[in-house]
Amino acid sequence: MSTLAHKSERVLSILRELPPGKINEVIDFAEYLKAKTVKTKLQKQNATKLPTYHMGAITPDAFERSSLYGERNLC
Repeated sequence: MSTLAHKSERVLSILRELPPGKINEVIDFAEYLKAKTVKTKLQKQNATKLPTYHMGAITPDAFERSSLYGERNLC
C-alpha cells in the first residue's frame, strides 16, 4: 500500500503537468471534497446526539400479552 508521502508526490507530479486552467479545476474539486467531508462529519455527530427524552421509559414487560390485555379472556 502506498504511503501518504508517495501519494502526495504523485499528485504533485500530476499537477506540474497540468495547464493553469486545469489546476484551478483541481483546486475547486479539492475544496468541494473538503467541504463535503466536513459536512458529513457534522451530520454523523448530530445523528448520534439525538435527544431521546420524548420516548419515555419502556418497561421490559410492556408488550407482553398480560400487560396489553390484562386478565380478559380473549377466546
